[in-house]
Amino acid sequence: MIFNNDDLRAATTWCSGDLIDATLGDNGLAVILLNRPILLHKDYFRSIWNNAKVRITVDGGTNRWVDFVRQNFHADEELKPPDLVTGDFDSCTDEAMSYVTRLNCRIIKTPDQNATDFTKSLHVLQSTGYASEISRVLVLCENSGRLDQIMANINTLFLARTILPDTPVFLRSSNSLSWLLPVGNHQIKIPSRLVNGRIWCSLIPIGQRAICSTSGLHWNLDNRVSEFGTMVSTSNTYSAEEVLIRTDSAVLWSMGTTPKDM
Repeated sequence: MIFNNDDLRAATTWCSGDLIDATLGDNGLAVILLNRPILLHKDYFRSIWNNAKVRITVDGGTNRWVDFVRQNFHADEELKPPDLVTGDFDSCTDEAMSYVTRLNCRIIKTPDQNATDFTKSLHVLQSTGYASEISRVLVLCENSGRLDQIMANINTLFLARTILPDTPVFLRSSNSLSWLLPVGNHQIKIPSRLVNGRIWCSLIPIGQRAICSTSGLHWNLDNRVSEFGTMVSTSNTYSAEEVLIRTDSAVLWSMGTTPKDM
């Protein structure tokens, strides 16, 4: 598919490199830690966590944060404490709760059982006023374990469009970065090492079919219908350091960040 200058002018530009490599040029980032193992390298975690505008641990993610601090750092001051600790706290241990209480973290219980703790943490960002101070949300969560929880995390990406309508939300695992591309044209900047290493990427329709066109991929789409039960673009890779995508429905873009699990 050939994109013209009008397509480029209308495109939303996504620069993925700083979230992949923790080279942040601004501090308008909120980092949310969910209840999954922390498999990111400790230097990456420390950089992305300490340089964030606001840091949140969600329910059992508080246990993970406390354990990570104890296992990887010599003193608490090497890793800033969470600004917010949220959730219904059915997974957070008394020990972890005591730990963050001693650090004077702001603890907000969100008991509503009609939403996930991840979804509720986005509402907390809004209700506490932090939403006006941030430009992006990075959610640290491994894409492993229970499939229903993985799907619930993707559902929250859709819900985030109304909770934080002007703030994109990214899912970061130890080997991938994923986010929703809304209807329209998109320009995604790809780090050269991912292009040279032929690292995987995918474009997945969720909930409804999408008609997509692309350039910069090894296997491009040209007004191709993408829908479960037909064709879904997975295990693709890059032919350039810039990927252009046009879609008529929201789609999930996911990209590998390391040769692991290629």
